[in-house]
Amino acid sequence: MEHEVNPMMEMLRQQIATSMLDMAGVLQPIYDAADGMRRELESRGWSPTQAEASAGAWLTSTLGSIGGGVR
Repeated sequence: MEHEVNPMMEMLRQQIATSMLDMAGVLQPIYDAADGMRRELESRGWSPTQAEASAGAWLTSTLGSIGGGVR
């Protein structure tokens, strides 16, 4: 029994895959900035725990803003 591919579903699958790759490209600089922020805070004498918490809060807020979440 052959499985018939719905052309509309295949097009939708490709659009979703492309959108996910585009989003990954947009998010990578944000993740890099959060990592840089954490390293900078540690270099200024912050404890690793404090630096991680601060960078994590910034990252969460930024991702929420991008995703249209609560600001």
